[in-house]
Amino acid sequence: MAESLEMRIYFQPEKRLDSDGDHIRLITIIPLEPDTPPAAPIECQLADYCLNDQHFTPAYKTYLDDTMALGASDDSKRRLRRRGPGYGLGDWIQTARFGDNVESIQPESRYVWGDYLALSYTWGNQADQRDIRVNGEPLLVSENLEACLRVLRSKQYARFGWKFWIDAICINQRDIVERADQVKRMREIYTRAWTPIIWLGKQEKGSDDALDLLVSIANEYSSRDGVNRLTSTLHRNAQHFGVGRWRALNEIICRRYWRRLWILQEVALGRYTTPVLCGERTLRWGQFARAFKTLENADEIINTYIANELKDASLSVDLAIWPNLGTVQEIQFYQDSDLDGKQIDTYRLLHVSRQVFSTDPRDKVYGLLGLLDKRIVALIKPDYTDTVENVYRSFTVAIVKATGSLDAIRHCVITEISNSPSWIPDLTAEPSLVPLTLRSDSFATSGSSSASIRFGPNSHLLPCKGFIADRIDGMGCMWSKGWAPGSVLQTQGMVDPYNTFVEARDAIWKTMVACHSLPSEYLDADYGSLLATPVLAKTDMPDGSPLKDLVGSLVFDWCVKFLKGNAEFKIAGRRMEEYYWKKTQPEHIDAVHLRNALMQRDRINLSRRLVTTERGYVGMALETVERGDAVAVLYGCSMPIVLRESKTNGGDSRWRVIGECYLHGMMNGEAMEWGTNKQDIVLY
Repeated sequence: MAESLEMRIYFQPEKRLDSDGDHIRLITIIPLEPDTPPAAPIECQLADYCLNDQHFTPAYKTYLDDTMALGASDDSKRRLRRRGPGYGLGDWIQTARFGDNVESIQPESRYVWGDYLALSYTWGNQADQRDIRVNGEPLLVSENLEACLRVLRSKQYARFGWKFWIDAICINQRDIVERADQVKRMREIYTRAWTPIIWLGKQEKGSDDALDLLVSIANEYSSRDGVNRLTSTLHRNAQHFGVGRWRALNEIICRRYWRRLWILQEVALGRYTTPVLCGERTLRWGQFARAFKTLENADEIINTYIANELKDASLSVDLAIWPNLGTVQEIQFYQDSDLDGKQIDTYRLLHVSRQVFSTDPRDKVYGLLGLLDKRIVALIKPDYTDTVENVYRSFTVAIVKATGSLDAIRHCVITEISNSPSWIPDLTAEPSLVPLTLRSDSFATSGSSSASIRFGPNSHLLPCKGFIADRIDGMGCMWSKGWAPGSVLQTQGMVDPYNTFVEARDAIWKTMVACHSLPSEYLDADYGSLLATPVLAKTDMPDGSPLKDLVGSLVFDWCVKFLKGNAEFKIAGRRMEEYYWKKTQPEHIDAVHLRNALMQRDRINLSRRLVTTERGYVGMALETVERGDAVAVLYGCSMPIVLRESKTNGGDSRWRVIGECYLHGMMNGEAMEWGTNKQDIVLY
């Protein structure tokens, strides 16, 4: 009875949207009358609108025809042109202040009924709700959305009749079938919108100072040497930007918006000029992307200047700051890929899906549909009545069937809490590490082979083809134990597969960065300097030089500790410290490249340790590996996979996925030439 009363009192659409049609619902925000107080309730009109070509204005049809005639016929240009000349809309939104002549600066609508923007926001605390009115009836929305609607109501583009797509209002959230149908249309909805518009949240104390600092970083310190120049500036004067601004910027970076899963596709389908609203203030998405990239590569900014201002307020750095900075970089990568017409790597999406949050864990899959390979999407039917494990299993199977690749299991790590089969990525678990590489084409451990899979009646087993190439022998010091030398499990073998001292040395530092993708001259000239950091720390350098500032950073100190902790670890028959440089020439080291190498080493080493194998190879694997674990080459998988064997009651082998690893000398198909017999490997 209570449900019936609620349904009668609160607004909901009269009929379900057609999942195969071109119709969507949009709202128009009713502007305030001149004498109406600003605190008056939000009122909207919700209606169905058609997005097919028949509803284009004559002027827009002419524009499209003219564009085609000029030769913009390739897929990427046609896709962009179809969205209209809307690249400058972000700029238009920023310049449309109260009192401007809106008619003279607004772009022409594409449809006979007008045009629309698609809102990207976070629902916020669902326990804190507000009433708005939709088509004259009350509707409960989150306090954060209501605050956004109030700001939008004051904007000239809303006053001039621009419509908005907002999921909480335009999708009937009580209709589970409609929700599932509309999830598959997210890409279409955000692509067809003139632009996404981002609501970061209300202005808080210090927000303006934070945004001013962000703009300064984006404009002045986003070049190749920007991080070094920024840290040098702050070393000379820690209060160069004023007092309290780093703490305020921390609040902006740690906002919940950046951890929301749905923004991955919402913002990825926007552009550099996509407007970002923080209260009444509007910036461009590109300013956030540039500033966040600089900060992500400047660990001392976070761990020194932000940390110090937080400490003064009896606060500490929120660890969410790192994945938030990284998520923005991923979204920018997606934008660039979409602009170039390139497909985003599925493995990359899997990683980022684990970094962000969703209220419903099934959305860890469904929230990616707008970015995934269409071959995979065709095999997925959103179903919010299915179990989370089944959704994740079906997703993994769809990836394998559609691509012929087993790279999805590279995202699997052994956990104590997951009851799912080890070959199914647990997207609900927050990542404690970054992938060894975010691309599936960086390496080719199994050569050009495709996955050979038999999907049998037991849904918990994954029979595949491959071979056991090696086994774990020794293990270096552990990141989780502060690189203490006592955490080393010494190598037992004395095999040297690298032939020469120089090749073994190269294998070590390239393993430290998982042979990070850079031109070989940069790798050899500067990344090899990682093994010079202990002696570089004792070398005199001019005050204020970028290299000396880098030597004083935490990321440099962590590398030195890593090398000291592994000093006695034996690789190719020698103690590791024998491979360290005994002297160096600082003037020949590029501080920018060395910083990049240090940051890459730090990310790779997170929750990982150096390992050696029975064949003598050196590599990097999860801290959870054990001596005797198998290193498998699985057909269709680009990386070696560490497996742990168990036996059934009948004596058959079953293998549990421990995680991917890097082994220098096995990454590009070398093991495929060893003549090891192919076998059935059954994962469970």
